[in-house]
Amino acid sequence: MDDTFAQPAAFVAVPRITGLSAHRNGPVVATVQSLTADGSEYRTHAVALEAGPVPLTRGEHSVGSPVPGPAGELYFTADRPTGDPDDDARARLWVLPPRGEARLLLARSGGIGELAVAGDRLFFTGGVLPSAADEVEHERLAAARRKGRASGILHESFPVRHWDEDLGPEEPAVFVAELAGATADGSRLAPRRLPLPPGRLTEYTAAPDGSLVLVALETLRHGTEQSSDVWAVPVDGGEARRVGASTARYEYLTGPVSPSGTRALLARWQHWLEGQSSDAALDVVDLTTGQVTPLVPGWDGWPLDPVWLDDDTVAFCADHRGRGAVHLGAVGAAGPRLLAGGDEDPEPWSYAGLAVADGGLVALRSRVDRAPEPVRIDPAGGGVRPLARPVPAPEPAGRLEEVHAVAEDGTPVRAWLALPPEPAPGGHPLLVFVHGGPWASTNAWSWRWNPWLFTARGYAVLLPDPAISTGYGQAMIDRGQQELGGTPFTDVLALTGAAEAREDVDAGRTALLGGSYGGYLANWTAGHTGTRFRCIVTHASLWNLGTMGTTTDNGEWHRAVAPRQAAAEYSPHRFAGRIEVPVLVIHGDKDYRVPIGQAQELWHALRRYAPSGGHRFLYFPDEGHWILKPQNVRTWYETVLAFCDEHVLGRPWTRPEALG
Repeated sequence: MDDTFAQPAAFVAVPRITGLSAHRNGPVVATVQSLTADGSEYRTHAVALEAGPVPLTRGEHSVGSPVPGPAGELYFTADRPTGDPDDDARARLWVLPPRGEARLLLARSGGIGELAVAGDRLFFTGGVLPSAADEVEHERLAAARRKGRASGILHESFPVRHWDEDLGPEEPAVFVAELAGATADGSRLAPRRLPLPPGRLTEYTAAPDGSLVLVALETLRHGTEQSSDVWAVPVDGGEARRVGASTARYEYLTGPVSPSGTRALLARWQHWLEGQSSDAALDVVDLTTGQVTPLVPGWDGWPLDPVWLDDDTVAFCADHRGRGAVHLGAVGAAGPRLLAGGDEDPEPWSYAGLAVADGGLVALRSRVDRAPEPVRIDPAGGGVRPLARPVPAPEPAGRLEEVHAVAEDGTPVRAWLALPPEPAPGGHPLLVFVHGGPWASTNAWSWRWNPWLFTARGYAVLLPDPAISTGYGQAMIDRGQQELGGTPFTDVLALTGAAEAREDVDAGRTALLGGSYGGYLANWTAGHTGTRFRCIVTHASLWNLGTMGTTTDNGEWHRAVAPRQAAAEYSPHRFAGRIEVPVLVIHGDKDYRVPIGQAQELWHALRRYAPSGGHRFLYFPDEGHWILKPQNVRTWYETVLAFCDEHVLGRPWTRPEALG
C-alpha cells in the first residue's frame, strides 16, 4: 500500500485520467487532471496514448474538449493568452498540428462548448444572445453587457438553471466551420450558426462526413416537464426532419450516425411517472425512410456510450451485476453479443467512454479498487489490451470482496465490501455508502466517495446495489422506483445485516452515508432505524419531496414525486421527530438539481425536533451537486472522517484546519 490514502491531502493531489477521445482514423487522446503547485486548482491537459504516452499540452492553462483530427492534429479550447485585448474576455479555440506550436483558430463570447470533427468540418456548441441576428451583433451585445457589468437574465421558459450552472442570457446553438482553408493558411475560422427548429438545444452529434447533424431539442409539457425530440439538420441547406419524436411516456436523445450516414442511433429514455419506472434503450433510425426500430429488442439492460463499428454493428457499454460489460449489437439481430467484461471476466472491470480508433475499440476501464486506465478492445475476439497509462494508478488501501443477501421479497441482492489490509480484533467498524442516481451501480472507481480513504483508517466500507440499481434487469428498477423509501431501504438493511454477520466486521459500530438519492435514503434511514446506526452522513440530499418537486431544475420530478404517494408516504421530513442519532448535513449552494433549500429545511428540522443529536452542517457556497475544488474535496473527506471517528469510534471531535 502506498501513502495515497493515508491523508485526504495526498489523495486530492493524485493525478487522474478524466476522459478519452479518438478519431476513427487518427490518434487516441486522454485527458489528465493534476493539481497546481499551490494546490488551489486542477489543471487538465491532453496526452497522446498510442505512441507514448506523449504530453500534447502543458502549462498553467487547462484545456477543454480535446478532439483529434484525421491528420493527427488536435483541436481544443483553452484560456491561453493571445496578446489581443479583445480576446481576453472570450472563449478560445486552438489547433495543435502534429508538429509545431498550438495556434488560435477562434475567439468568441458566449463560449465554445463540445467539439466534433467530421469530414473537413469542425462543429461546436456556443451561446448566442437572443436579440443577435448574427455573430457581429452577438459580439457587440456581449461586449456591452461586459462593459456595463450587466448580470440580469430574462427567462421566458423553464428551467432557468441546470445542475450547477445558471442558464442564459445566451441560448445554445450549433456552429460549423470549414477547416481546410483555416488550417492551411493560418487564418482564423469563420463559423456559421446552423438554423434549428424550435426548442432548447441539449446535445448534438455530427455525421462522419459533416453533411448532417442530429440535434436534441427540448420542449415543455405542462409548462415545466422537459421532453426532447431529435431532428436531422442538413448542414448545407435543406429542411430539418424530426427523426425521433417524444411522447407522453418517453423522449429521445441523440446518438452517433453510422459511417455511411444512412442510419443513426437514438437513445430512448422512458419518463418516470406514477405507475411507470424509468427505462433506457437504443433505437435505430433509417435516415432515408425515417423508420425507427429497436437495436436489440427485448434485451434487458441499459446501454451506454454506443458507437458504430460499421453500418450494421454497434458496440455499447452496460452495467452488469456490479460489474461492467461491452456488447456488440447487430441491426436486425435478436440480441447483443457479450464482447468484454460481465460475469465471464474473472476481474470485475467496468467500461466507459467507448470510441472507435483504427478499426478497433478503445475505452476507459476501472474497478472499485482500480483507477481508470485506457484499453484497446478487439471487436472480433473481445481481447482487452491496456494502453500506456499517462499517470500511475494508486494502490488501494485494502481488498475488495462481495457480499450477498436475500431481500424481503426474496430477490437476491449484492454489494461490494472494501476491507482494510490488516485484520482488527473484534472486527472492523462498518460504513455503508449508498449510491446516488438512483439509476446507477457501484461498479467502478470514483474520486468522490472513495472507500479506500476510509479503509486506510480501519473502516470496512459496504457499497450496496439496492432496488433501482442498474445492471440487474428492469425488474430491479421496477422493484423500487415507485416506493423510494420502501424496497431500496430494506435492501440496504439486508445487505448491511449480511456484512455485519461477518467475523471481520464489528456489528456494534456501523454508520450510514449517502449522496443525492443516497442522501435521500440516509435521511429516510435516520427517521426509521432509531439507534441502529451510530450516525448518518447526508450529502446533497432530498428531505421534503413536496418542495423538492417544485424547486429542482428537473421539471419531470414534480409529477413523479411531489403531489402523489411518494411525497405523502416517502418524504423523510415527515419523520424528523424520530431521528435519534447525530446527522452530518453537507450541501453546495449551487446545487440546482437538489436545491440548497432541502438542506436548509433539514437543518431547521434537526435543530428544532432533534436538538441534542450532535448534528453538523458542512456548507459550500461555491460548489454544486458535486464537491469538485481541491481544497473543498479535502475538507469534505476530513470532515466526514472526523464525524465518523467521533460517533463510530468514540474519538474526540477534530475540526478540519481549513474550516478555521
